[in-house]
Amino acid sequence: MASRVVTMARLLVPKVPLLVSTTLVHYAYGPVKPSWSYRFSVTMALLRAFLAHLNEVPVSQSQIMSKMTDEKAPVNEGAIATEAIVPKKYREKAAEIMERLLSLQGIDTTKLGWDWKQDPAAAEPLMGEWTETKVKDDNYKEGRTILYLHGGGYFLASVRTHRWATWHMSRHAGAKVFSLEYRLAPDSPFPAAVQDALSAYLYLLNPPADSGFAPIDPKNIVIMGDSAGGGLTYGTMLAIRDAGLPVPAGVIGWSPWLDLLHSMPSVLLNAGSDYLPAEGFTQGGQGSLKRIAKLAEAVEADYVMQHHPDLPEIQYYASNAVLDCTYVSPLVEKNLEGACPMLVITGDGEMLRDESIVFAKKNANASVPIQLLIYDDMPHVFQMFDFLPSAADAVQRSADFIRQVTIGGKGVEKKSSYRVSVDGRLRALEDDAVVGWEARVGKLGGGQAVLVQLQS
Repeated sequence: MASRVVTMARLLVPKVPLLVSTTLVHYAYGPVKPSWSYRFSVTMALLRAFLAHLNEVPVSQSQIMSKMTDEKAPVNEGAIATEAIVPKKYREKAAEIMERLLSLQGIDTTKLGWDWKQDPAAAEPLMGEWTETKVKDDNYKEGRTILYLHGGGYFLASVRTHRWATWHMSRHAGAKVFSLEYRLAPDSPFPAAVQDALSAYLYLLNPPADSGFAPIDPKNIVIMGDSAGGGLTYGTMLAIRDAGLPVPAGVIGWSPWLDLLHSMPSVLLNAGSDYLPAEGFTQGGQGSLKRIAKLAEAVEADYVMQHHPDLPEIQYYASNAVLDCTYVSPLVEKNLEGACPMLVITGDGEMLRDESIVFAKKNANASVPIQLLIYDDMPHVFQMFDFLPSAADAVQRSADFIRQVTIGGKGVEKKSSYRVSVDGRLRALEDDAVVGWEARVGKLGGGQAVLVQLQS
């Protein structure tokens, strides 16, 4: 008991000034967003401080810090978690697929910045974890499966840090969840994560005889993820489609990172109501948009800007030359025909809000069903804060979507874009939710003109 008290003291004492200032601001001036309780204001302040610190230290140290609770992450008492290994042959097959897809887009090792086919980490086992409920209620249906891809900016976190998500989705959707320990940047940048996600999908479709489960019908698989895992979800789905493989029943992104070019306004405008570091994890801030704005004055075209030799690397996950690849930034995809039904959930207060809105708007004429939900006042991946009514509502709507698109479900409506109030009421998304997005898509920072304005 004494050791626990000492440990808690060491963690909290340095945060006393932050807690005091947060308390004063909350009660003297009001919360950042109208619905934020004092508890949530404090939670946001502490999380923002922790992630800001992660962004200030070397990436290897931030990876260690992010996994401090990894080994102690509990399995919910109502769940069964089972370790699994995806055999090497699936990664080899996925490599063949990725090589063909990258070649079709004119992407080689020079553009990627590394020889991805010689990655030493690819020789290590590809691990995963099955999660299922101990007690199967009326929601459960045998064969219904979720392939879960965790968030963490493509360089942080693990299946253990996201057991909260896999448990919630297994219980509410009545499904088994396979969470994947895909390779992380910067040691294994793009396309390693997509290759591993493809490997897992192939494994679920046609498992070996000793896997312990029967082949799963793609119509019974939903791929989903949060943040970077949400972006990976959409990138993987597009790769599946482009490779001619049977597409899954649906995909879900919670606050998906769809645009590594940071082209939309909310990346800067919503920094005060989110906990992510300002402008995100852009190489520890070295590749922030405000830092590179000066370079914009020296170039004459947006393409030159993205490929300029003086431009620092923007992201850990992918080189500047491939930030506009559809499997890296699904927002740039021009044709969603042949894809599967999609659910996109984002918070109105988060930095990645606009890219989710624009993803739905720019694909409004596609035949594929796209559902968009924007939750009032909510920050990035708010589903993790299980004391929030909005979190419970988003989890339940995600579970409903999964049951609707998988075998035996009634399907989903073709298109819908709604804002969701803190008490769960829906209202239609306004037409001008993101002004001028057409000129920004596919351009670093929204384009040269936008970057130049950042200096004023």
